[in-house]
Amino acid sequence: MSRLLFAPAMNLQQLRYLHTIAGEGFNISRAAHALHTSQPGISKQIRLLEREAGVDILIRRGNRVVGVTEPGEAILAVARRMLQDAENLRRIGEDHSTKSKGRMVVATTHIHARYVLREVIRDFIRRHPAVRLVLRQGSPSQVAQLVAAGEADIGVSSEPPGEPMPDLISLPCFKLERSVVAPQGHPLLKEKRLTLKAIARYPIVTYDVSYVGGAAVARAFEKAGTEPNIVLTAIDADVIKAYVELGLGIAILPTAAYERGRDRGLRAMDARKLFEPTVTRVEIRRDSYLRTYMYDFIAALSAGWDREAIDRMIRARGSRRAAPGAGTSRRS
Repeated sequence: MSRLLFAPAMNLQQLRYLHTIAGEGFNISRAAHALHTSQPGISKQIRLLEREAGVDILIRRGNRVVGVTEPGEAILAVARRMLQDAENLRRIGEDHSTKSKGRMVVATTHIHARYVLREVIRDFIRRHPAVRLVLRQGSPSQVAQLVAAGEADIGVSSEPPGEPMPDLISLPCFKLERSVVAPQGHPLLKEKRLTLKAIARYPIVTYDVSYVGGAAVARAFEKAGTEPNIVLTAIDADVIKAYVELGLGIAILPTAAYERGRDRGLRAMDARKLFEPTVTRVEIRRDSYLRTYMYDFIAALSAGWDREAIDRMIRARGSRRAAPGAGTSRRS
């Protein structure tokens, strides 16, 4: 039998220390701060873990930890699973003893936190007043990483670039269509028919191409053989609108980011026929136990993802992505 599985001296605290060290880039000082303990204490427990496992887990150069060994990678993977299982056991108990109380961490992007999720979160808090909701913002890649690391229960964002994370399940919920946003009185607003060529005549402020929205804009112009005059890119819709208000150019944004009542100096033109929409997805860990109120939150984003449908996706062992056709358009 595996010595690792039956080592009596090993405990979850040691595994949690190891997991945190890896999560903090193998910086013992940051790990100690995150765990509210001392560096010597962490180092001692990791040494005990290594002694019990019979292998070196961390790669050390002098007093610094610079990485993880090959057997250490396997041990770290087991540690993550055991910590997740321990968290699931706690959640199961809480779900049956205190159904209405708890804590939920939602990782999401600025556009979703600022515009798309407002009503969903407002209604959720009204239905679950005893649940503490925590929002953590980041790029789509950071959102996926937070969920994969167990630092967020649910991720809400567009599909991150690169290869999908095998531990995550992605549930498409709805599409965000796009609009061109310009200062009031801008010549483009007089165009009877909005075209890519007409847009390209003016300076453009839009999302960075590292974001799905920025990449979609670039693809549309490239496909049409038109060179856009992009003068500034950013990762925040409010920042982009601020520069449009200053007269730096026009913006191409999700329609949800334009609010006529607030953006009084701006006007929006529907551009859904020119630029592909962004699919908003919910990211969850395949091995995570979802509390009842977490199912409710996901269902509020898309009625098609009820508890039965979500559980069916969790049990599936094929692709982590559901069909992109699921979900509807959301323009405001």
